[in-house]
Amino acid sequence: MVAMPVQHYIKYAYESEEASISDIARRAGVSWRTAAKYARRDDWNEPMPSARAKRRPVMDPVADIIDTWLLEDRLLPRKDRRNAAGIYRKLRDDHGFRGGERTVREYVQKRRGELFKHDTSAYVELEHPAGEAQADFGTIHCVREGKIVEVKSLVLSFPRSNAGFAVPMPSENTECFLEGLKRLFVQAGGVPQRLVLDNASAAVASIGEGEERVLTEAFMRFQLHHRFEADFCGPARGNEKGNVENKVGYTRKQWLCPLQPLNSFEELGERLAVQAVKDMDRVHYRADRKISDLWEEERSALLPLPNVPFEAMRLSSATLNNYAQFRFEKGTYAVPKGKPRQKVLLSVYWDRIEVRNREGELLTTLPRNYMLKEQPIDWPALFEIYSRRPRAVVHSAMFRYLPEAVRAYLQEVAASDRAIRVRALRDALKAYSIDQVAEALEALPADRRANPANLELKLYALSPENRTPEPIAEGYTPLEVAAYDPDSTLYDRLLPTRLEGVARR
Repeated sequence: MVAMPVQHYIKYAYESEEASISDIARRAGVSWRTAAKYARRDDWNEPMPSARAKRRPVMDPVADIIDTWLLEDRLLPRKDRRNAAGIYRKLRDDHGFRGGERTVREYVQKRRGELFKHDTSAYVELEHPAGEAQADFGTIHCVREGKIVEVKSLVLSFPRSNAGFAVPMPSENTECFLEGLKRLFVQAGGVPQRLVLDNASAAVASIGEGEERVLTEAFMRFQLHHRFEADFCGPARGNEKGNVENKVGYTRKQWLCPLQPLNSFEELGERLAVQAVKDMDRVHYRADRKISDLWEEERSALLPLPNVPFEAMRLSSATLNNYAQFRFEKGTYAVPKGKPRQKVLLSVYWDRIEVRNREGELLTTLPRNYMLKEQPIDWPALFEIYSRRPRAVVHSAMFRYLPEAVRAYLQEVAASDRAIRVRALRDALKAYSIDQVAEALEALPADRRANPANLELKLYALSPENRTPEPIAEGYTPLEVAAYDPDSTLYDRLLPTRLEGVARR
């Protein structure tokens, strides 16, 4: 390579001094061909270096195989991944590799750095890598024992494929959060490599500057057990997990409307799992492909589920009072086998509390109490609506939550005759509860239900203030007195004039 000052001199001598190529070559000490090249050169832009592929005759035949193994092993726990020596032995034994172990070590070290280099600038807005998920809680309403109750729904979404899963929980406490995530991972069939969360107290103990977070011990154990990377949004920056924010609202409107019954959290969770699979049958809003197809591709990027399931549980302790009871959170729990002032150990799960003595013997298992927000169903307002459309009442969303006697009362007549009964119920609910109406209908014979007045009379008779009290059970009153039934017709003698007039008629 001729130095730039020499190139400059050759061009200057050729253009300004009009020297010959031979003279310039002699003065510059270069060959005639080199002097001619720079003297007659017109384009002095610096050329881009040409990328010449480095030939690796030993490694090229097995390079794709090694890359595949490295990518596969990335999904396994580190202790289960193949090292360079293991890769070399596998190549030698199964693929006839003739190179040396050092060559394989150098290639593996280089490719690991290239394949798994963390470069956030590689992603543009709205682009998400496979295996990345977001999780968040939402509030939902269900019907339990005739009342509307407020519970939580933990939603897991995968922005790349737009697949989503949801599981109901009674609270947002640590045990519910970790148990919910565990169940969502099982539904998904694997663990996301990266999970984006907000700064909920179930996971974050305190927020430092920038991205600094102090995590709760329970969440750190859960994260280590499942081997995912956790990333937390900035304070008041819910838009950083916008996919799951939208998915929370979507699942509430599409999967839980109208209001669903809450017989148990397990049963509701099974229904949501079915809805999650059905929902994947729709077309992705951007990719013009079914979500199910995109999800099948993305699932290969998930980490495998741990062999040993994680127990979302925390240990606590309590001292029983004189009634063999202990206080936990806002509830009081009784231990039948406990003793006054006994110290007990508590294993607190999301749905139960296991109580043990200091020797570890299980004394009892108690359901964990939750004070769910609830409100009664506004049946008077609903029947005002039904009275305008009486034929449609049996098809309404809330019809299945009526007491069985009320449902039968409306279903046993033709649609054309239903209006009278709907209006009778509407009027009755202005003064009585739906349970009182159901009790009256159960006590009313079937042949007397056609007349709405009979329902009103039965309600009046069953009202506490109008009930005939039952006789007191005692053995002091003589039987002939207790069983005495007075003849009221004897009092008719006090009205002789009126009776004679009636007799004459």
